Amino acid sequence: MKPIASYIIHLSCSCLLLIFFFVFTASCKKFVAIPPPLTQVETSRVFQNDQAAIAATVGLYSQVMQASFTFTNAALTIYPALSADELYNTTANADYDLFQKNEIQASANGLTRLWTFGYRNIYHANAVMEGLNNSVALSDSLKKQLRGEMLVVRAISYFYLVNVFGNIPLVTATGFGENKSLARSPVADVYQLIQADLQEAKNLLKENYPSAERARPNKWTATALLARVYLYRQNWSLAEVEATAVINSGLYSLVPGLSNIFLPSSAEAIWQLIPVSTGINTSEGNLFIPIFSFFRPTFAATAFLLNAFEINDQRKTSWLGSSVIGGQPYFYPLKYKVRTGGPPYTEYYMVVRLAELYLIRAEARAHQDNITAAQEDVNKIRNRAGLANTTAGTQSLLLTAIEQERRIELFAEWGHRWFDLKRTGRVNDVLLPVKPSWKPAAMLYPLPQYELDTNPFLVQNPGY
Repeated sequence: MKPIASYIIHLSCSCLLLIFFFVFTASCKKFVAIPPPLTQVETSRVFQNDQAAIAATVGLYSQVMQASFTFTNAALTIYPALSADELYNTTANADYDLFQKNEIQASANGLTRLWTFGYRNIYHANAVMEGLNNSVALSDSLKKQLRGEMLVVRAISYFYLVNVFGNIPLVTATGFGENKSLARSPVADVYQLIQADLQEAKNLLKENYPSAERARPNKWTATALLARVYLYRQNWSLAEVEATAVINSGLYSLVPGLSNIFLPSSAEAIWQLIPVSTGINTSEGNLFIPIFSFFRPTFAATAFLLNAFEINDQRKTSWLGSSVIGGQPYFYPLKYKVRTGGPPYTEYYMVVRLAELYLIRAEARAHQDNITAAQEDVNKIRNRAGLANTTAGTQSLLLTAIEQERRIELFAEWGHRWFDLKRTGRVNDVLLPVKPSWKPAAMLYPLPQYELDTNPFLVQNPGY
């Protein structure tokens, strides 16, 4: 796999070469392929008409869904779940074992799925924004919309990269000379860019979605991610403000049936991605669900996750599948219930949903000693799952209860459990008793060896 520098020079030479020509149209509600040109397309030509500019932008969403088991398509769910206490691989595997045992090597394949594809998304976003800036043919309204979308993509990509690897290079342009020898930027600087990107995107994007479905970011997508960022940075008041704005927007509601949350029509979806494969709906459904009922699932829920469910919690029966192989029961994530099957797609890939915003606001309120309001938010999530109201009545007990709700509500989704343990400072206390080889340095993944070999300005994380 090419390092960042090689990847950048490869793409910059072709000036946005055939930039994933797919366009999202309201009439058919799907990505529609545009026949690629016979020659390379210069950036200036790509941004000379609306259709090509939209194709260059939304083509990234199609690219993400085509590249199975990569950064923003299942990898950020599976690898962190293995590193935490959520999932284990049922059969020995050279790649999965390293993450499950927290003994990751810099040569691990999983690092490529995360690092390289994360920076691909960032490069694509940067390239589109540069093209928009240089275009004189597009309307200001279209430029604002497309720039806002790419700012959201860049922000969420950096959010996950910084939480996985810690200090990382900040790539904000496509020029090879600028990017070939970037050093790692401090976490605080990365978050500063993330917040700036999301604030700008929030101002640029409209409240309504730019497409017939929720497959492209709108203002509330940027706002929801901003609420998450403020929570991670312990800015409780702003986290509450941003989460409240999304909740009160009137555009979203908690879906009553747990089995209906991940459907295309879900009122809970703040941002979804539309499948493009002819054989599967989502990579997670394809990876988690066994191909036959008499096969072991590739990934199974740990005893620690299973024991965390309260009695009568409907999420356990609705969101976990089970099989018995050789007398041993296995439980596996079943939030997505379709393993194979092409269009018409019955499930979309959920990126951000409303339940998380209620839990963000609950935690922010609890930290501000607004116990009653925090309880109300937690109870909305608990009651939907068939559980009674929380009995936690103090700040300390309520924060523990919120952590529990996030653990169950968001399990096997985008690494939430792993990131929650780290950001709250509880990762050592929780994992040391259950992971024989756990060491504090494992809180951060190592940088890929191929990046260190090609960029002398990069240094490895401690402990690797």
